[in-house]
Amino acid sequence: EQRGGGGGDPFDDIFSQFGFGGGGGGRRRDNGERRTDSVEIPLQMTMKQLYTGEMLDVHYVRNVLCGNWEDCVRKDQGCSGPGVKIGRQQIAPGFVQQVQMNDPSCIARGKSWRSNCKACPKKTETEKIELTADVSKGMRPGERITFEGVADEKPGFIAGDLHFIITEIPDDRFRRDGDHLYMTREISLRDALVGFTLELSHVDDHKFSVEVDGVTECDHVMRVPGKGMPRRSGRGFGDLFITFEVDFPDSLSESQKQRIKEIFDEDDVYDDDNVDPRDEF
Repeated sequence: EQRGGGGGDPFDDIFSQFGFGGGGGGRRRDNGERRTDSVEIPLQMTMKQLYTGEMLDVHYVRNVLCGNWEDCVRKDQGCSGPGVKIGRQQIAPGFVQQVQMNDPSCIARGKSWRSNCKACPKKTETEKIELTADVSKGMRPGERITFEGVADEKPGFIAGDLHFIITEIPDDRFRRDGDHLYMTREISLRDALVGFTLELSHVDDHKFSVEVDGVTECDHVMRVPGKGMPRRSGRGFGDLFITFEVDFPDSLSESQKQRIKEIFDEDDVYDDDNVDPRDEF
């Protein structure tokens, strides 16, 4: 409250402390400038694209101020910010109260938009811009590629930012966790017992092989160093973890059973031959 008839706006600082003096749905910078809302757009990428990195050309349509928009602006000391006008209301003889009111014609402090202005009747117009999104090797889902100040423009506001949010399309062969990759491969019982060499195609389709000499248990996890995703630091790669599932035969013929028994019987005989006689006493 203040007594009527005198200079300045002593309530101006009080209102600003509570975020008044702005409006219109924008965000305020630390220096008091208002910005239009930033825009977030998902950018779907395959695991291969995130492995190799890619430069993407993107077409973006936004609203920009028309060329003659300043011809439609006039001075208006009642405006304290975009969409906000400050007025006075008498609450008692000799006492007035400063109140905040919504006024779409206010576009900035001390400025309002002329109604029915022919120079720029819609305030904004559409514009198509071309952007190049640099998708770095090893980028992860949820990371952002930001273009500052290219969101929609609006009188009295600074344009917000445009964010492309990386989303990863699921891969049929690999599962990703950070810089590491995971996959599951099925091997035969024969390979699980005698060892094997496995030829694989990586995310970017380059070929590599892994070799196993010993017995492989079911659900055994093998670590292959340096065969994961590129590290975001640009130094090296993560690791690949392969889980082996053993494919047991549904049935065995009598001859197969006999041969397997003979093999294990031979192992038992060999073990018996190598028993120290002193162990029997």
